[in-house]
Amino acid sequence: MKVAEVLERKDRTVHNMNADQTVDKAIDTMTAKNTSALIIVEGGRPVGIFTERDVLRCYVSHRGKQFSEITLKEAMTDRLIVARADDDVSAAMATMIKADIRHLPVVKNQDVVGMLSITDLVKSHVGALTAELHYLQEYIADLQDAIHD
Repeated sequence: MKVAEVLERKDRTVHNMNADQTVDKAIDTMTAKNTSALIIVEGGRPVGIFTERDVLRCYVSHRGKQFSEITLKEAMTDRLIVARADDDVSAAMATMIKADIRHLPVVKNQDVVGMLSITDLVKSHVGALTAELHYLQEYIADLQDAIHD
């Protein structure tokens, strides 16, 4: 199964914010949009990601500073790990596990066209395994019927 197939089944809205905006604004946006990750952009290009995990890191690394005083450029994860729509889901899942991340932006021509969560990929994988189990059970039942005929 390809990443594109998983994206087709979910809301493809990708929320982003400018790198010069503040952490408190990002937290407000994440809460309002019910999302756990934002793509951070500069000049319309993705330069990083800001996740719930980054909120905690920001709190620890900027003790004594208000979130309204910290820009996303200071708090974001600037190493953007991405997938492409034609990547296999298993490869995307392996990338996320290896990098210990829970959000994977999907890019096309350097633009973010979707965002996958580890939950999206696990649901997809479980769905595929469930379908395979169903087919195997039918196959076994057909073999048992053939034996008794």
